[in-house]
Amino acid sequence: MAEQDWGLADRSRWNAGRRVEVGMRVVVRRHLEAGQGSHLYTDVIGHVVALDPELVVRRESGEEVRIPDSDIAVLKVLPPRPVRARDVRAHEWAGALAWPGTDFELVDGWFCRAGDDWSYRGNSAVPVLPWASCSELDGVRDWYAARGLPLRLVAVDRLVDADRMLLDGRPVDPARVRADRELVLCTVDSRELLERVDATVPADARPPVVLADSPDDDWLALYHATAGLDPDRVRPAMLATAGLAGPGSGGTDQGLPGPGGHVVFARVEDDGDLAAIARGAVTTGPDGTPRVAVSCVQTADAHRRRGLAEVVTGALVGWGRSLGAEECHLHVFADNAAGRGLWAKLGLAPHHSMRHLVVVEGSTPRSTRSDAG
Repeated sequence: MAEQDWGLADRSRWNAGRRVEVGMRVVVRRHLEAGQGSHLYTDVIGHVVALDPELVVRRESGEEVRIPDSDIAVLKVLPPRPVRARDVRAHEWAGALAWPGTDFELVDGWFCRAGDDWSYRGNSAVPVLPWASCSELDGVRDWYAARGLPLRLVAVDRLVDADRMLLDGRPVDPARVRADRELVLCTVDSRELLERVDATVPADARPPVVLADSPDDDWLALYHATAGLDPDRVRPAMLATAGLAGPGSGGTDQGLPGPGGHVVFARVEDDGDLAAIARGAVTTGPDGTPRVAVSCVQTADAHRRRGLAEVVTGALVGWGRSLGAEECHLHVFADNAAGRGLWAKLGLAPHHSMRHLVVVEGSTPRSTRSDAG
């Protein structure tokens, strides 16, 4: 199919050639009557769910509006809805507690995580307190150095400015910073996601989903970030979650990280073959809101296009609701169009973005695996 312009070049003077992508928030001025001859218009505002074979926009109400290309008069990309920094921080807290690694500590407002060397997710520092800053990283660097690791950060939009990174009071040479691909954290009301899963794969057509307390060896072999690695090496970090308890220190009353959280591992089998997997963790940040974090969603090649990703995700979100989690969040790479399209169809909308950064000392450390999803 030829690449379409979606009206950006010749019908919208506001976008300056920007392409529309799944997940973007847009306003579409459409003809009320079919075809370009109509001079009666209506506006549709929402997030793009699909572009092919026609534009699909999901309104705030959840209604999905299909708009043929011939009906589009103007299409304008809107900025994301304003998100408060404290809401970003609440999601980052809950997400960090869902992947704390096996060794963690609060250092200068950063939640430092270590204990696995196969991923960034459980092996990087997250800015979770208001005073976390890239201009005061000596303590975080020293924490990782004591464990034989380079400084690894999650540069979260709205929370920190990675362009102003200081160590020992001096700016960090940009040549020392290795940046991973941009990640987007997406969120959805749990009830809405379950309704969308029901509409996509009716309950009577779904295969059974088994929720286990620990990932089996074949589960770890299917997940792309752990395939080929020793299961005993990666399982501890997969099992780890944390919670907040007790009064905080260093001027915070948000609590200290310690034992807590819940985790399960979903699997779907077909004639004895492992067909699909996913990991779910329920954690509660300082705002007191339990959230279910979905990750490690993977479908075996032979079982794709059967809606199994939706099935395992729905099972985890349903489990999360049983523990009080009425909101779901997950990460997806910004350049993963297929993944963003899938999550948009389940109602997940972009909340904020981030990148994982590594500050190296003269030479590039052994690469860790990209493990979003």
